[in-house]
Parts: sequence; C-alpha cells; structure tokens
Amino acid sequence: MNNTTFRLTIVTPTKIVERDITHIRLKDETAYFGIMKGHIDFLTVLVPSLCYYRDASGRETFLAVDGGILSVRGGAVTLTSREVYEGDDAERLAEIIEAAIAKRQESERAFITMLESIERSFIEKAVDLTR
Repeated sequence: MNNTTFRLTIVTPTKIVERDITHIRLKDETAYFGIMKGHIDFLTVLVPSLCYYRDASGRETFLAVDGGILSVRGGAVTLTSREVYEGDDAERLAEIIEAAIAKRQESERAFITMLESIERSFIEKAVDLTR
C-alpha cells in the first residue's frame, strides 16, 4: 500500500476480500458519492447499484452491490452486503445483479406463499378445536 491508497474490505456472507485502492464510488439513498484516502469517518446504507473502484495502477473495477452498509473508520473502508459481484464488464455485472434480485424476489414470493398456507392451516385447526 502506498501513500495514495487505502484498504477496502468487502464482506459478504460467503467471503471477505481486501483490495488496495485509490478511490471508490458508491450509491446510497441520497446519490452517488466518492471516498478517497483520508476521508472522515462515515457510515451509510447503500442501495442496490453498479459502482466502481480504482486501484493504484489506475485500473477500474466495477462492483454490482446488492445494497448493504458502508463504513469508513480510521482510514479503513468496509463494504458489507448480501452480495457483491466484481468485474471489468459493467453491462455483464448489471445483468448478473438483476438476475440475482429477480431470483431472490421469486424465493421470497414462494416463502410468503408457504407462510400463508401454514397460517391458513393453523386458523382452520383453531376453528375446528373451538367447535
């Protein structure tokens, strides 16, 4: 790490990765914003979005972030999210995150349907017991 870079730690339920970067651009509910070395301590809730960071060689890497929390504390930046996809092709990452969100929504709908069925069964049994 040189004097223009800082450590970015990306934390998901399945992995933790660290990168030395010069800046990162992310999005919260207010707008896109940037973080560079020396940024004051900061905490925000990220929205699902396509973001990027630049490493010391100037190479841009895109991040498809499925919402989460960004913390800047003592010069260290931590991005915590359910899912983060990293790559050089922004369009491909946008497709990946859209597919992941659609899959999650489908799973959530199936879960809600299951819960409704359990609730209906419980109510029917409760009514039967009161007869």
